[in-house]
Amino acid sequence: MGKLKDWVEAILKRGYDYEIYMESVEKLLIETSNEQPENVSKSKELGVGIRVIKDFRQGFAYTTEVSQESVQRCVKRAIESLELTPEDRGFVLNKNPFKGEVKAVYDEQGTSLSVEDRVQTLINLERLTKRFDSRIVGSRKSSLKELKVEVYCLNSYGLEYSYRTTYFSCFTSALAADKGEEAISYEYRASRYIRDIDFEEMARDASFKATAQLGASSYETKTMPVLFFRDSAASLLEAFSPMFLGDSLVKDKTMLKGKEGALVGSPLLTIVDDGLLENGVGSLDLDAEGVPSRKNLVIEKGVFKGFLHSVYTAVRCGMEPTGNSVRHSFKNLPVSGIRNLYIEKGAHSLEDLLNVYDETFLVLDLMGLHTVDPVSGDFSLGASGIIFKKGKREKAVKGVVLGGNIKDIWERLTGVGNDFRMYGSIGSPSLLVESITVGS
Repeated sequence: MGKLKDWVEAILKRGYDYEIYMESVEKLLIETSNEQPENVSKSKELGVGIRVIKDFRQGFAYTTEVSQESVQRCVKRAIESLELTPEDRGFVLNKNPFKGEVKAVYDEQGTSLSVEDRVQTLINLERLTKRFDSRIVGSRKSSLKELKVEVYCLNSYGLEYSYRTTYFSCFTSALAADKGEEAISYEYRASRYIRDIDFEEMARDASFKATAQLGASSYETKTMPVLFFRDSAASLLEAFSPMFLGDSLVKDKTMLKGKEGALVGSPLLTIVDDGLLENGVGSLDLDAEGVPSRKNLVIEKGVFKGFLHSVYTAVRCGMEPTGNSVRHSFKNLPVSGIRNLYIEKGAHSLEDLLNVYDETFLVLDLMGLHTVDPVSGDFSLGASGIIFKKGKREKAVKGVVLGGNIKDIWERLTGVGNDFRMYGSIGSPSLLVESITVGS
């Protein structure tokens, strides 16, 4: 990093603040289909992003060639972009003078697995899915991805940190068939250690959801209790998560603006974003700008506690940074983002929740999550699942539409499951909602 610093400072004149962010990412992707190897791919990308600030103007550029010539050319491009940028009092750097290596998870054992072992892991996963139910006839695709990441970051205020870490993610699908009908389901898990991915649970959930949708039909339009299975609840949380971010507040694109301290949901609802969650996919002692990470209460027992801020959004909103600056790559500027966002678990089993009401729609799959509106909170989503009556399975349904507003879900929450799971950086237990409009 010493050379990078010298190269940058040789171009910049006095009065400029700067940040250097260098990142190396090695990716290994294994894919199988129907118990056969399908694809193995490896890639590596190294690059440097350079941010310059002067008089509350900001410029940014990046390069994938880490040489003196290319880095200094990158600095010049950043200066050129700065001169075209309007002043913004939020354009400042973190002044935390941390120096050193940040403690991070690195799975030496996981990265040492051979390609053959990884392929066999996926084949075993597909076979296990079949063993849970004879109606599972195959898998369209399964994948196991490994990322090895190294980051070095410094700025002109003395911040200088580095870390190396690993990420693993697994995806699988299960195809069920019976009496001429087919149904498919998908499962996803991610972890910093490959050993923490529960492949057996993935197989069980994929098998359950695929077979549950066999013989599904449409359903009448009515308002009724709805139980979101844990991964559907997590998907819904992720879709609406932008409303919690400082960038949404700055852009006036969140329904929670001005609601700090207000009751926005049931006392059963607590949403947390924890940058220090043990072995969490989004965990690190510092955020992407070097601000110390922490556990943030977003909603506590139904009360909205506040937004998740980067340095920029905190300055713009007159708040303190919350350790929520994230960086998607060296090609991007830091923005406010989630670290490990989750709904706290409750005390009830799935069976308990299915017996609360005479009739309940258990949602196993949601479609169209990209269409939700975090500004208004409105949603209209396709759904499939199972109708239960007095705790007993009545029929499978598909092609139904769930419509309403996320605030209605929060306010009508009457039960929270004890089956909490993290799906990457998002987590939730199953959630029981007293009434939602279910349309055909």
